[in-house]
This record gives sequence, structure tokens and C-alpha cells, in this order.
Amino acid sequence: EGVTDYAVLRNILLGWFKDQPVEPFLKPYQPDPTAEGQSSWQKFGNWENVFRYLSERKHRDALEFADYLIVQIDTDQSEHPNFGVPQLEAGTPLEPPSMVRRVADRLHAVIGAEDLQFYGDRIIFAICVREMECWLLPLWDPKKAAKSEGCMTTLNRALASANERIINTGQKDPRLYDEISKSYRKKKVLYEQGRRNPSLELFLNELD
Repeated sequence: EGVTDYAVLRNILLGWFKDQPVEPFLKPYQPDPTAEGQSSWQKFGNWENVFRYLSERKHRDALEFADYLIVQIDTDQSEHPNFGVPQLEAGTPLEPPSMVRRVADRLHAVIGAEDLQFYGDRIIFAICVREMECWLLPLWDPKKAAKSEGCMTTLNRALASANERIINTGQKDPRLYDEISKSYRKKKVLYEQGRRNPSLELFLNELD
């Protein structure tokens, strides 16, 4: 979705590849600050532009050069008509595995059957229930590691308690997100702590 999400995702991937023979070359494709002309919308990161990126088949360009493409999206806005994934069933919030599965199905529909068949498992989804900040709670508030609602408030409270700089929700700083997620570069931390958040655990299972 955005540059702050990428900062966290990058540290997670560096941790996952820790015991691999070669460190991965990681490149963000969206948002793209160099985008010009008719593609200037790509300068901006949000869920709508994730959908647009896939619907305009720009993933094909990325996969010409990359082994894998990871598509990250939050689910906090999933009930928006253009997103189209309800968060409740019979009045009860969907559990993270169900939410992740339904959002993945929605993304599959945008990508299309032809591309899914051609690219196979080279497209991996990182679906955060409900937001990327939830994936940081295992590091900063382990007792609430499995939380999927109100994660920003909980994370900022935990950061303040640790005398760390809190997140300015009006202007998020990618450098701060990089700093507060760096512990995920340690594979043991990533697996022992990160897996305590349900949707992060599902993403790690996809990588495995």
C-alpha cells in the first residue's frame, strides 16, 4: 500500500531470508515516486491504487524482472464499495484467517484467471488484518500481539511507554516504521514473536 508498509515488510523479508544462501534484492514498485504522465497516480500509496495497479496489469511489468511479487494490503477499508469485502458475518467480526482468505479471493478476481494461471505462485499476498500496525504489536505489546482492532492506538501507547517516538498518523514517517520493526530482521524474533499475530503468521506461512 505505502512506503511505511514497505519499510516493515522489508525488515520481515530480511528476517525470513536470514538463513538463506543469498540476501534478496528487494524493490518497491508501488508507490513509485518517479511515476510521470498518465501513471502519476502511482506516486501515491493506498488500497485503491493497489487495486488499480493489479487491474491495469502492471504486475506483469514487475514480474518480467522479479522472481516474486508481494502485494501488501490492509483490510481496514474492506467494506468500502470499491473494495467489497464485508468484515462481519451474522453480526460477528470475521476471524483473521477468514478475512485474509476473502481478501485474497477479491485480489484474485482483480488479477484474473489468465494471469493467475500464468504466474502461478509468483504472486504472494501480505494481507494485514486490519492494518500494518497490528503486525508490530508482537514487538511492542506482546500481551496484545493477536489484536486486530485499534492497533495504531495500542502501538502508540506501547511506544510512549517505552520512551520511543510515537507515530504521527497525519504524516507517517517511513524511517520510524523501519526503526520500530528492525527486530524482525532476527529470524528467531520474527518466528517466535511475529507468529503471535494471526495475519502475520499467515503471511509467514505463505513465504514458507
